[in-house]
Amino acid sequence: MIHHARGAFLFGLLLVAVVIGKTLLGFPDSNTEAPIYLVVYIILTVTSSFIALMIAVQAWLYTRIGDSYNNIILAGIFLAIGLFDLFHLLTFPGMPASFFTTPEMSRDFWFIARVTELGMLLLLILQRRQPIQLQNFKGASILVTIFYIVSVVSLIFVLQAVLPEQVETRYYIRIGLFLLAVGHIGVVLWLKFGRKELKLTTFENSFILPIAIYYMFFYLVLLSGAPGHITYIGAHLMKMGALVYLFILLYIQFGEKPYREIEQLSETYERFLNTVGEGIFGVDLQGRLTFINDAASKMLGFRRDELVGRLIHPIIHHTKKNGRPHYMEDSPIYLSLETAEYSFVAEDQFWRKDGKSFPIEYFVQPVVERGATQGVLVTFKDITEPLKLRALEREHQAVQVEIGLAAKVQQDLFDAMERTALPLDMGVVSKAFKELNGDFYTVIPHGEEIVFGVADVSGKGIPAAIQMTMMQFAMELRESPAAVLSKINSFSHTYMEASRFITMFKGSYNQQTRVLCYGSAGHEPGILYNYKTKTYRELMPTGPLLGILEDATFQEKRLELEEGDILVLFTDGLTERKKNKSDDGEHLRRALEEADFSQSAAELAKAIFSRVNTLEPLPVEDDQTLFILKV
Repeated sequence: MIHHARGAFLFGLLLVAVVIGKTLLGFPDSNTEAPIYLVVYIILTVTSSFIALMIAVQAWLYTRIGDSYNNIILAGIFLAIGLFDLFHLLTFPGMPASFFTTPEMSRDFWFIARVTELGMLLLLILQRRQPIQLQNFKGASILVTIFYIVSVVSLIFVLQAVLPEQVETRYYIRIGLFLLAVGHIGVVLWLKFGRKELKLTTFENSFILPIAIYYMFFYLVLLSGAPGHITYIGAHLMKMGALVYLFILLYIQFGEKPYREIEQLSETYERFLNTVGEGIFGVDLQGRLTFINDAASKMLGFRRDELVGRLIHPIIHHTKKNGRPHYMEDSPIYLSLETAEYSFVAEDQFWRKDGKSFPIEYFVQPVVERGATQGVLVTFKDITEPLKLRALEREHQAVQVEIGLAAKVQQDLFDAMERTALPLDMGVVSKAFKELNGDFYTVIPHGEEIVFGVADVSGKGIPAAIQMTMMQFAMELRESPAAVLSKINSFSHTYMEASRFITMFKGSYNQQTRVLCYGSAGHEPGILYNYKTKTYRELMPTGPLLGILEDATFQEKRLELEEGDILVLFTDGLTERKKNKSDDGEHLRRALEEADFSQSAAELAKAIFSRVNTLEPLPVEDDQTLFILKV
């Protein structure tokens, strides 16, 4: 606001220079009683009085509890200034009230108005701008102002009645003008230089300083030359500048600014509503849509202008999920209009512009002002994806039940083997990577002969559990390894998917003859440790994968074992990792070399199983099974 003060200062200097130049150059001034001068003077005085009263009205209307006292001071003082100037005009020679007053009274009213203006500046400077706290302070301030005006008017009438007629007041007023000029100069100098160490407030920069400069030059113009047209009209123009400036400033500050702030606030709220993902719209008491955010427009497929001001129910909420009409009286949205109660609907549907519906959940909130419902606010969101997710969750739960049943079948098979009293020293460790185990193992005693097998089923899951039951049944048959593998291959090729297959090592060991008979369908090579020679031998596959070829043939091999020999069978989950395609069994051989073979087969299996996974740095990503038989 500093440029306003500079503009007032430059305009005042120019006007003072013109008046002083006119006086020094000797240009005569017209008679102040000339008709044209009186008309211009009356117009300027009436205009300034009107502006002063408008300033008072503005300041009064825009003052609220919590505002500064500045507005109240401006309202009261400019009410007094406007009325005093009107009294001055009405008592001016030739005006209606001049018949029962004197010219001195007219000058007195004018002078009192100018003193009041200086008092206004001093009050604005001295008051601490504390917020208004009293509820009835506005009314009280107007009463004080009226009391001040009545008192001054009464005092002027009393003084005119008691003062001698020979007393000439114009000289005293001239002295008063000089003192007023000094007062305003003092205010300007104090604001600009006396408070140099303090920073001027926005109010002082924008209100007090420019007005003080206008009035300072008003008095300097009056004192710079002899009374006349140019002098008086120039001075009044300077005063008009102060009043117009203050009026415009108050209008901008308290008239336009609040509306701009409200408009900006409205735009901010609208941007906020448009940033949220939920659809939001408002409905008035008649059921017409009052506003809608972008998310709601996009979900419904309508433009704003197609919905605002129209009954919203017949457009987006007319039919229920079952195809029956959804009457407006039954809608939770309109029930909230009647009851002023909140409501939440977990599942319903709205209709788009293209005639298709979509599932929603929505929340209805009544808008209540001063105890009366003005409308409702509806917040909704499309729950198409959540409903799909719920359906998937239900399907997942059903699958989990099936998986649980399959896992129970598996566990029953494994538990049956563990409950069997085995005459040989055998140990097994099998851990599923997930809930269902894709590895299969079993041990079945048949008199002097022990039948055992280890398998790995591709695909895992429920089909693997079913195939394990089939393999367990085939293992129960007292047939050779080659015959058992052939039966499993035929069943798998017929009933399994083409992408599925099984690897399996099936063996039988006779305790009397110590003869191992085995067949391997593409399974990991078994490892036979010779206790006497401390050497290892790999038992390679004797046939293809199960389930790939319909007429596959499988061979059998026989070995005579010696006391202390150890047979190690395993699945590829123990030696392979997805990120490490190497299948050389290095970690398994190292674990065997470090093993304590004096342990039982069960202890040895646990120790080797743990050691292999310790040596392997990559995480386990498959089912793991380790089977050990000690002779």
